[in-house]
Amino acid sequence: MGPRQVCITVLGLGGGIFLAATGVLRADTQLTGLAGEFRAERCEVSHSRHGDDGWMCSGTFEADDHSFRTARVEVDTVFDQRPTGAVAALVDEPSSTTAVRDDARGWLLPGGTGLLCLGVAGWNIRSAFRRPRQA
Repeated sequence: MGPRQVCITVLGLGGGIFLAATGVLRADTQLTGLAGEFRAERCEVSHSRHGDDGWMCSGTFEADDHSFRTARVEVDTVFDQRPTGAVAALVDEPSSTTAVRDDARGWLLPGGTGLLCLGVAGWNIRSAFRRPRQA
């Protein structure tokens, strides 16, 4: 295995583990989290190199059943437009400081990309230890 393949394998393993773990954590919040509404109070523009700037916001979260309210919560996503009203979101527990939007893309994109990176790394490792066929 050459240096290029070693770098691709190491980056694939590191990036794949990080992205897959992020996807699993977000999916866990989507499946078992407490539903509620997020209301943005403070937003900042998030600049992108591609020109599609978004908004990163923090604010309050209130559970749908009104059992608790958290004053300072950040949403773990970038909004396309500044939110003007309530946004459906989920938190892990009442003391959480981070909310996740109620959207499958929040876990599907990093999880799928992480699995793809791990697949590439695994293929490189398999290729390195595979014996060549004899004719």
